[in-house]
Amino acid sequence: MTRKLRITVLAAAVLLLCLCCVCTAEEAVKKLTIVQPPMKTRYLEGEAFDPAGMIVDAILEDESVLHDVDYEYACSEITPNGSCMVTISYGEKSVNQVIFYTKLGNSEPYSVASTDLIPDSPLKGRAYVFLGSSVTYGASSEKESMVDFLMARDGAVCYKEAVSGTTLAVLKGADGKKSYVTRLNTFIEKNMCPVTPDAFICQLSTNDMHHPEVFGEITAEEVRDKDAFNTATTFGAMEYITALAKEIWGCPVVFYTNSFLDNPDYETMIAGLYRLQEKWGVTVIDLYNDAEFNQITEEERALYMADSIHPTKAGYRDWWLAKFEEALTQLLP
Repeated sequence: MTRKLRITVLAAAVLLLCLCCVCTAEEAVKKLTIVQPPMKTRYLEGEAFDPAGMIVDAILEDESVLHDVDYEYACSEITPNGSCMVTISYGEKSVNQVIFYTKLGNSEPYSVASTDLIPDSPLKGRAYVFLGSSVTYGASSEKESMVDFLMARDGAVCYKEAVSGTTLAVLKGADGKKSYVTRLNTFIEKNMCPVTPDAFICQLSTNDMHHPEVFGEITAEEVRDKDAFNTATTFGAMEYITALAKEIWGCPVVFYTNSFLDNPDYETMIAGLYRLQEKWGVTVIDLYNDAEFNQITEEERALYMADSIHPTKAGYRDWWLAKFEEALTQLLP
């Protein structure tokens, strides 16, 4: 055997030994540990995960440690709350790193902080009480809804009574304790709005559309006593809320709907809302049936909506807000 051939054979043997050691090490991994997380864990929608700075160690079955292993990673789908699981793998084992995504529509340029005040807005200094659930609250927009943008852009004074996941109707169980009816009663009892509002604005809750069996009905024209209404039903709760607001504040009552979401039960609720309007003279901000309003591009929808129900900051400010400004301005004396 020549010297050159002996060297070649030796090199091949060493390479084979190294490969076998790597395979053996990977097969003997007990667990993985993220010693140092990635430098970046928060991203804007559309950005790819960057593992820069992340260090992963492999703990072997004999408790020895392989430092800074050459891992692989895969990202899961982004959840509705913006979190994403990155699975870090080496050999047969894996470990997870959570990262977070902000929708483009919730980025800083669309925030309350980036919204300029209109000095001569007719709504400046006007007081409004908002009652609602997640859409009024701003559940998918970092708690910034049209209520907050009315204050930021128009200088209005707003009181936001909103709890996610709640219904107009007083349902049996824990949800009933946080219903619109229960919370409005508490709001009034505690005098949480120390002035007479220029309008009271109530959300037509999308949570009620999941309970069509308790929609109930709008009562006859002559029924006006708030205590006569069945608040265990959606329409009964709407009448009670209307009667109570008129009795306590004597101000205009406004109900608003969601933008279009293609739900027949919600459409039934809107039909009931118009019967309420006929009886009580409430103002309806009907975003659902406004065809021109809903004619937006897919790109705009992706910017404006976090899902089919909840707007982003951009959706509230640059899409919905003008409708509220218009309706509330028309109600001014």
